[in-house]
Amino acid sequence: MGGGYGDYPDLARVTRVLVVCLKNIGDVVLASPVFSALKEAVPGASVDALVNGGTEDVLVENPDIGKVIVLDRKALGGVFSRLAAELRLLGAVRSGKYDMVVTLSSGSRGRNMALLSGARIRVGPEPKKKKVFGVPYFTYPVRHAPRGRHYVERNLDCLRRIGIFPEPGARGTTFFEGEEAASKARGLLEEAGIKGGEPYMVAHPTSRWMFKCWPAGKVAGLIDRVRTECGLRVVLTSGPDGFEKAYVAELTSALTTEVADLSARLSLRELGAVVRGARLFFGVDSAPMHIAAAVGTPVVALFGPTSAVDWAPWGEGHRVITSPAHECVPCGRDGCGGSKVSECLTDIGISTVFEAVRDGLRGDV
Repeated sequence: MGGGYGDYPDLARVTRVLVVCLKNIGDVVLASPVFSALKEAVPGASVDALVNGGTEDVLVENPDIGKVIVLDRKALGGVFSRLAAELRLLGAVRSGKYDMVVTLSSGSRGRNMALLSGARIRVGPEPKKKKVFGVPYFTYPVRHAPRGRHYVERNLDCLRRIGIFPEPGARGTTFFEGEEAASKARGLLEEAGIKGGEPYMVAHPTSRWMFKCWPAGKVAGLIDRVRTECGLRVVLTSGPDGFEKAYVAELTSALTTEVADLSARLSLRELGAVVRGARLFFGVDSAPMHIAAAVGTPVVALFGPTSAVDWAPWGEGHRVITSPAHECVPCGRDGCGGSKVSECLTDIGISTVFEAVRDGLRGDV
């Protein structure tokens, strides 16, 4: 597909490519099809990545990626430390001698890095200010749909702009944890009482933005029903932040059944390994949800203020639950009226979610 309709560049002489994705963990997971599509379209090229510190574990084991350059935002402190960090980053980018830079981020740093990289082919979201000193940031600006398009497709639109049109079967997200992380995960599961081959469900009910989350008591009720009515062990996971630990403490105190608690104990890649081995993943709009979809584990996810059209678990066989009683969904707000509590989520009943989980475990579509 594609033909000769657009003003596409000649990719035959492209040998080094940099993909810039200065976003969050989930966004980097959703960018993974870009790397595989580039390797397919330009098979002789080396493809590197530039990402934020803390997200690099998504990519370091990916066989389609050569080098991962990391922006350490913690180093962006005072004026002089910021300048030094920015110069180090620019030096790392320019030393790559890239022929093409594909920027998936819409921020100024991504487009500045594209412009200063020296690459002759520069692709990225078209900014309001298209040029600096008469030089365009992007030689192939991308005009995204304003709304209603999943971020996997939005990322791939950056490749479509230069004549690369991945087939539907080549648009899947991927996550590679590596054998070291997989081995550590198996050990942690055994320590938690999940023996090799024993089926389990992963529940990851937290997010760095808690207004996306279901009440802890309801998650406890769901886990209890999965254990008693489905006879399935549940592995509880979460991030390490204090507010997530507090949420998990409230959740576990409300349980009437046993749970394998690995909350705040897993690295990102270890989490991917644990989720890969699960029968089903339950969670909310979060990076672990996207990791679950990427490793092929069926997902049941709750969505409230954020758009399921844009951010749903990517692929087939997943279930998204939203409240039919709230016409304001999705509002894009951090809770009702900015309260950090989203009634479109808190009003969802345990039975509604349990039925979706049970259907998912059965494989019912």
